[in-house]
Amino acid sequence: MKVLLTLIKILLIVLILFVLTQNAGQFVDIKLLTYQFNQVNLYVVIIVSFTIGAILGVLFMAMSYLQSRSEVRALKKANRQLTRELESLRNVSIEEIPEEDLPPAVSEGRPTK
Repeated sequence: MKVLLTLIKILLIVLILFVLTQNAGQFVDIKLLTYQFNQVNLYVVIIVSFTIGAILGVLFMAMSYLQSRSEVRALKKANRQLTRELESLRNVSIEEIPEEDLPPAVSEGRPTK
C-alpha cells in the first residue's frame, strides 16, 4: 500500500512539474479587489492557488474532525451513563420495584406483605 501511495505522489509531482513547465513563459495580470498585479508568471498563480486551496481544505477538514470528536465524546458520556443505569437496574430485586411499575402478570403472582 505504501508503494502505491508513493507512486501516486511521484506521478502527481511529475504532472505538476509538467504543467508548470508548459506555462513557464506565460504572464498574466491579476486584479484582487483594489490590488492589481501586472505580468505575474502563470506558474506562480497556479502554485499560490493550489496552496490556498490546500490550506482551506485542511481548515475545513479540521473543523469537521473536531466536531466529530466532540460528538463522539458526548455519545461516549451518554453510553457510560446508560451503562451505569443498566447496571444499577440489574442489581434491583423484584421486591424493591413498586407494584404499579410491574406488568399485570408479574404483579398478580407476587406475594402480598
